Amino acid sequence: MSTLPPVPRGSATVVAVTWTAAGAVHLWIALGAAGAAALGFVLAAVAFAGAAAMLAEPRPELLLVAAVAGVVGVGAFALPLILPLIGVGDPVADPVDPWGIGGFLVDALTVRFAALALRRASRAQP
Repeated sequence: MSTLPPVPRGSATVVAVTWTAAGAVHLWIALGAAGAAALGFVLAAVAFAGAAAMLAEPRPELLLVAAVAGVVGVGAFALPLILPLIGVGDPVADPVDPWGIGGFLVDALTVRFAALALRRASRAQP
């Protein structure tokens, strides 16, 4: 039996919706990318499968997976912008791409909402 607290249905739904949006953005970018599309496809697949599982049965483990996938997504958008500043790699062709900024924000929201849902679940535990 799991010792983790149950996840409120409303919190799980909010995380699932933002996670699905993040997956859609990753898929859209991966479909248009020439070389580095593999990570986008993986993040999209994890997001869609995880969101469906979260809607079916909200569990704290899925919130943790959502947070980790969101952190990886944030890094996937942020690192190509940061590394050229310190002399590693070539500059990004379009640093203000709306899809990249949107993906960064949705991934960051997924991480934040998952953390809030985990905190809320732990406080509701008797």
